[in-house]
Amino acid sequence: MNGNPSTNMNPSKDFIVEEVNGFSIVRDDLFEGGTKARVIGSYLDKYDEFDEYIYASPRMGYGQLSLTICCNERGKKSTIFIPKGKHTWITEETIKIGGNIIEIPMGYLSVIQKRARDYSEENSKKHLMPFGFDNETIIDEIGRISKNISLEKEPTQVWSAISSGVLSRGLQLGFPNSEIMGVQVGHKTTEREQGRCKMYVSKYDFGRPCSIKERPPFPSNLNYDAKVWSIMKTHAKPNSLFWNCGR
Repeated sequence: MNGNPSTNMNPSKDFIVEEVNGFSIVRDDLFEGGTKARVIGSYLDKYDEFDEYIYASPRMGYGQLSLTICCNERGKKSTIFIPKGKHTWITEETIKIGGNIIEIPMGYLSVIQKRARDYSEENSKKHLMPFGFDNETIIDEIGRISKNISLEKEPTQVWSAISSGVLSRGLQLGFPNSEIMGVQVGHKTTEREQGRCKMYVSKYDFGRPCSIKERPPFPSNLNYDAKVWSIMKTHAKPNSLFWNCGR
């Protein structure tokens, strides 16, 4: 088993929605491990025959922490492959709670993914998680839990960052009558990943945090979710919701 267990086991509980600048904000920066920690467990429970779950993560990726939290809750081991270099707070927290971090020198994403795949094939009790957690089980879980948010009325628009499109496609299930808006961060999102999301493109590379003046007035991942805020403030319609995945 990994380090200290978390208490997130009910993924539908504790949604905090606040109004900021006239927008409804889903404050999953206040949920341990963020939104991914709410939904990865659904995948682990479906594929629970494994002892160890492996993931190839960008240096700033939140998934390394979220996966470790969910593995801890189930008595499983998490192993995360990342580029070698200075640790982010996410990696430090992952190590603190017992995640097994393997650093790869000259860690281009394709190299990290191959090393993670090779490691996962060493024995039948290891399982490689899909990159971006792009799996229908996880997408369906996002749709399911997003329906449990208490709102006075369905949002006109639902905004989020989008890369692999997993969150966005889940929100498309959870808010079938809302316009789904995304700000592309990271790789170019494909039509399949996009679904019915209408997209803007962040001017920042994934590895570059957004400027101080463009950041939201609440904790948000500066390489990901925070890049939505300035675009949303300019283009969002009244009664819009912003899904803040983490800090």
